[in-house]
Amino acid sequence: MSKNINELRYQACNLCDALRRNINDNFESVSFEIFDNGDVQAKVVLEERTENEEAYIDDMIAEFAALQETNCVRAAHIEVGKNMPPLKNVVYQKQ
Repeated sequence: MSKNINELRYQACNLCDALRRNINDNFESVSFEIFDNGDVQAKVVLEERTENEEAYIDDMIAEFAALQETNCVRAAHIEVGKNMPPLKNVVYQKQ
């Protein structure tokens, strides 16, 4: 089932807003998926995982959740590695 384009744009804007204060050079990509029940999950791919990235991701997900109209944000999916694929809806990709 294809997602409503307005919902995709809304979530992309929310995640970008949450991300802009919570990112560093170890972030390879940030993407998200909207599930059929309306839940949203962000995926973060890191070059390496440290306490700094943990704090950034925690803050990003808290800010992302605060922007929602309902309690629909799942815990972030975090992977480490340069060649890990993002989810379908990419909001940041390191060049």
